[in-house]
Amino acid sequence: MLNTEKIEFAISDSAEGRPEAADAGIAVNHKGSVQLTKEDADGHKLEGAVFKIVDQKGNTVQEDLASDQDGNVTASGLAPGHYAFVETKAPEGYVLNTEKIEFTIIESAEGKPKAADAGTAVNYKGAVHLLKQDEDGKGLAGAVFKIIDSDGKTVRDDLVSKDGGKIEADGLAPGSYQFVEKEAPDGYLLSTSPVQFTIKAEHAGKPEQVELTAVNKENGVVLTKVDQNDKASVLQGATFNLTDANGKVLKAGLTTDDKGQIKVSGLKPGDYQFVETKAPENYSLDKTPIPFKISNTDTKPVEITAANLLTPGDVKLTKVDRNDKNAVLQGAEFKLVDSSGHPVKTDGYGKELPAVWKTDQNGQFTVKGLAPGRYQFIETKAPDGYQLDETPLQFDIKAGQSRAVEITAFNTKLKTTPPDKDTPNDNVNGKGHHSNSNDSNGHTKTDKTLPKTGDTDSMIPIVTGILMLLAGGALALSRKRRKKA
Repeated sequence: MLNTEKIEFAISDSAEGRPEAADAGIAVNHKGSVQLTKEDADGHKLEGAVFKIVDQKGNTVQEDLASDQDGNVTASGLAPGHYAFVETKAPEGYVLNTEKIEFTIIESAEGKPKAADAGTAVNYKGAVHLLKQDEDGKGLAGAVFKIIDSDGKTVRDDLVSKDGGKIEADGLAPGSYQFVEKEAPDGYLLSTSPVQFTIKAEHAGKPEQVELTAVNKENGVVLTKVDQNDKASVLQGATFNLTDANGKVLKAGLTTDDKGQIKVSGLKPGDYQFVETKAPENYSLDKTPIPFKISNTDTKPVEITAANLLTPGDVKLTKVDRNDKNAVLQGAEFKLVDSSGHPVKTDGYGKELPAVWKTDQNGQFTVKGLAPGRYQFIETKAPDGYQLDETPLQFDIKAGQSRAVEITAFNTKLKTTPPDKDTPNDNVNGKGHHSNSNDSNGHTKTDKTLPKTGDTDSMIPIVTGILMLLAGGALALSRKRRKKA
């Protein structure tokens, strides 16, 4: 560098003999030096940034220049000319600033030149802006997020979307991140899809804020109404009220569609219940409340299945004498089976049924609450003195029937069989007569005995013989008289 500092010296006015040369001293030429200060966006000094210096042609003239604890970077031994600092490594956690910082080493200086001041070089951290919206683009306040890095470590937590759905986070080191939703806004489903973003490792100057959008779908509940005994059969036309946990009606007259469904969306977190107010046609009303809960952590609509029974029906059986319809028969016993012959053990409400049905003093019994379907009564014991009739009595319970099905069953009296005269003297009763009785199936048993002397039945053969002898004598006498004549 040109040193413009004057170097003074004096020539004496006289000298003895040849004068010696005057000594002007030493003239020094210096090279230039430079200083750069490294800071963050808030003016804090940054240690550990590494730079190189390039000339106008891009040639590296010095490298591995690191900022000290005071943020200073210095370089010396520079010839006059135009140069630039180029950052090659950012401080830990900062974005590399690729913007060149130019400076000049002047051509001349008076004496030792001062170090050129290259100014301040700033390193920034990354920033991100997330906009929380619904499916129609409306901003949603109240969503809660955290940010995790590529190792799954939480670097920001409890970030809440403000009015308009905005969330902002800064101070992020370069790397890959994800927004993870912790709680959805009221009335919306929690999104299980993380929103990924990257803070770039380098940028010229201040990096732009990363812009993101996250969408929430409305939460809700889906109730599906089905047949109690056929879950694949969905039921249209059931009507419900939606209430809170205290029974306050929030929505009334909600009716299942052709898919058997009711859908309600946009519910705030809390406890709710559906209460049926009208059953589908031919089905029984079930007023039992169906509770459910809505949470800000729900990831899909709450699904509820509600079942209805087809309205059960009744059947009444009356047992009468076959030849006298006014004579009702007590004590007939039946079993109730389904169309496949299996015993019917429960009614349409699930209540246990007796295994045996017995006619009362009016010759009747009634089975109540049978689910719609085909059934049979089969007699297992006849009334006393009557024949058992095991012919199945088939009947149908129809959905929605208002009156009991009426069945009349008949029995025929057992016939009295005359005694057999040739029967040996077995099973004689106390009076020596034949004894007739019915077994448990209504069949006749006969105890046959021989008549005792003096019994009316024992005189019949004797009288018959006498009459035959008298008739024979009369016939012979008549023929004798005709010959004489």
